[in-house]
Amino acid sequence: MFFIGGPGNAFCRKVIVLDKPVSGAFAAVIADPHSYACPSWMEIPGMEHNWLLAGSLLKYRLFVNGRTAGIGPARPVDPARTVETHFPLTGILHKGVNVVGVMSRGERFGFALSIRIDFTDGSYREFVTGPDWKVLLANDIFSPVCWKKPALSFPKGSPGPGEQPEHINGERFPYGWLSPDFDDSAWEQAVCLADDKAYSLEPAQIPQYQETRIAPVSIERLDDGRIVVDFGRAVFGSLELACRRAALVEVRLGEELLPYGGVRFQMRTGNCYQEGWSFPEGGARLFQFGLRSFRYAELVGYPGKLIPRSIAALALNSPFDDGDSAFDCSDPRLGQVWQLCKNSVKYTTLDVYQDCPSRERMAYEADAYINMLTHFSVEARTRVARRTILYQMNHYTWPCEWRLFMAPVVYEYFMHTGDRALLKQVYGRLTAECSFHRLLRDGLVPEFPMRVIVDWPQSCRDNYEFGPDNAVPNAFVYWSLDTLSKLAGYLGKKADCTEFAALAAKVKLAFNERLFDPEQELFVDNSKSRHAGFHTNMFAVAFDLVGADRLERVADFIDRSGMKCSVYGAQFYLDALFKCRRADRAIELMTADSDRSWLNMIRLGATVTTEAWNPELKPNMSFVHPWGSAPGNVIPRRLFGLQPTAPGWREFSFDPQPGPLDFGTYRLKTPAGIVAAGFDRRSGELRSSCSLMRNEECPR
Repeated sequence: MFFIGGPGNAFCRKVIVLDKPVSGAFAAVIADPHSYACPSWMEIPGMEHNWLLAGSLLKYRLFVNGRTAGIGPARPVDPARTVETHFPLTGILHKGVNVVGVMSRGERFGFALSIRIDFTDGSYREFVTGPDWKVLLANDIFSPVCWKKPALSFPKGSPGPGEQPEHINGERFPYGWLSPDFDDSAWEQAVCLADDKAYSLEPAQIPQYQETRIAPVSIERLDDGRIVVDFGRAVFGSLELACRRAALVEVRLGEELLPYGGVRFQMRTGNCYQEGWSFPEGGARLFQFGLRSFRYAELVGYPGKLIPRSIAALALNSPFDDGDSAFDCSDPRLGQVWQLCKNSVKYTTLDVYQDCPSRERMAYEADAYINMLTHFSVEARTRVARRTILYQMNHYTWPCEWRLFMAPVVYEYFMHTGDRALLKQVYGRLTAECSFHRLLRDGLVPEFPMRVIVDWPQSCRDNYEFGPDNAVPNAFVYWSLDTLSKLAGYLGKKADCTEFAALAAKVKLAFNERLFDPEQELFVDNSKSRHAGFHTNMFAVAFDLVGADRLERVADFIDRSGMKCSVYGAQFYLDALFKCRRADRAIELMTADSDRSWLNMIRLGATVTTEAWNPELKPNMSFVHPWGSAPGNVIPRRLFGLQPTAPGWREFSFDPQPGPLDFGTYRLKTPAGIVAAGFDRRSGELRSSCSLMRNEECPR
């Protein structure tokens, strides 16, 4: 097969006539590798890029007989390769005339495709991209510059990494191009720009993306004629709009509404979702190729009444099974928060766990840890988690502590899945690149080679004092070494297990000797500081650095401090409280209605967790940021005490801490089977139960 389409936008089509019944078929598609932005303040020493996408995240949309058959590709794990994705076509291709169409957004060569068709008589045929395909170059249809309204162009910002503005010229759109009767005689014969050996390939390793059509829940026309549409939920996807007559419509998208009316399309994140779509005489239905993060649409200049069937959001996500988990309890507020966190995974997961679908779209290690824990707590699929780990090993990000997350990420993945093959694959690099143990001096790392983050945004650091032997990153060093010792043990590497355990013990000893202030009975931020920061003490408890004789005093301190940390830090704050058996306080925080709460996110209009508690703490915050989803995993892992104690859930714990709750039930599909747990004390006595229906016992 050959690459066709070239750089930029192109429509490509091929008519295939089959003279026999089809028993099965699939397509294999490859495209140009993803390119990345130039280094910036996020540049990693020794790495060429910072991994902000420069070219389009999506590079093709495959259609067969008028149906969407595939969308891709995923970002390659290996930056020197590109991804080959297979799409099933069984039941779509048939005897007679078939039309295969591809919308391509290439960076160099475009895309290459092959189709294998098996017939009922046992024979087969293959079709590949080549000079017999027809191509319509389309940079004047999906234009990055709005020629008719220059004010809609670059001065106000751009759609963000992996996207470009799509000022759609509907007067030139090839309507009916997926029909067998379409006249493509004016289209060019495809130019073969390279063969399929132009790039080294890797398999996609994840489920096929799923596109879901989201209808509006409300449509409002403002006094000045603008139309505001609410889709009722966060969408990572594109907009489809029909208009019955000729018009130039300004399309604005955003994650939130403005207080004086309309959509905040010049988003807090720096993205600008503002485009001009021209509709031809007689009207048409147009849609975006690329992806945006939005809940609301605003239309300026739309003629006549907008009816619900004329507009839709097309959400693109990894497949998700809502039935894999269920939670109920006596406090409906906690149920709301859990659903918010579940949606945070469902609505945002694509090829890897990413921080947000708007500004950066990067696979940060800390984000992946929280996203993965919540994903495992609400749904059974694990392939995105696996792929994220492999991707991150080749795409480290800039914060110091984030590098130290890699061993815990792998550990939690291994304990959940029992995937020993992945552990063997990454173990060597984990020990060499992700522990900082070679920087230890007398038990602590005196100075770190990367930017120490403590918490993010900076407004949530509680006046942390940076200095020698920084406490927070050294707590992460301990956590990483302790985790590496466990991983080495599971691989039978006794020497490594002993070495990392000894190093972890030295860090713990030095941490307690040099960073504990006996007068305050608390840990201080660095060896020259007297400031006993919230984060220092919270991470010390969360990572088991605090001895039993000191734990009560430190636990009292973090308990009464309240939610001083960020939505990211909340993961470890809640973990720490439950470790200290302070479930009442942890549940109080998860059901709070303050300006630093998950209920406040819902009040702000979010349907997934936000990047920060509120815009006052981070004015450029995203309203779609799954790293805030801690309660989604804390509820099953801590409140119910359900955690694997042997890889793959062969054994697991059940240690409920109901706190103020009268009853609670949790059901989760795990790699070993369906776990069902519950507690009830409405009779005055706490009764609890837990069962596992193993996979071989589950109904099929």
